[in-house]
Amino acid sequence: MKEFMVSNPPDFKVSAKCCKYAKKDMSKHIEKAGGYDVKCMGIRRAEGGIRAAKYTNCFSTGKGIDQFRPIWWFRDSDKEEYCARYGVTHSRCYTEYGLVRTGCVGCPFNKNILNELETIRKFEHKLYTAAHNLFGPSYDYTRRYLTYREKKKAEARSTAG
Repeated sequence: MKEFMVSNPPDFKVSAKCCKYAKKDMSKHIEKAGGYDVKCMGIRRAEGGIRAAKYTNCFSTGKGIDQFRPIWWFRDSDKEEYCARYGVTHSRCYTEYGLVRTGCVGCPFNKNILNELETIRKFEHKLYTAAHNLFGPSYDYTRRYLTYREKKKAEARSTAG
């Protein structure tokens, strides 16, 4: 990726500030407003990934506010049983559209962004249009990078064989 970015620098700003300002800073602001000593977070060890790897158990002490992860030990089967027992209705993103995990819709940092874009184009066209209006240049850049990456892989295979 570095090679591609050096030879094809983006002509748009790249930043993760929307995560910082819309989620992280807002959460910190609410915590600092006071009156809270524990924050509950819906993180499961079974999810894997960075979020799950960051923690080793269901409770941790922090700077002024502790964190409790009440579903930390839930396995996928526990989650399914809970949902069946309490009649949890899941988003159509999962039940109809086939998405496995969602974050902020249309986020260019999503490793599966092109699949997500195709899904929302098919099922939520107005949302697709809004995401494209906001992040369109980054989607185009991602497509160019993926084409470049495939070309490099093909070149490597042809010189190796």
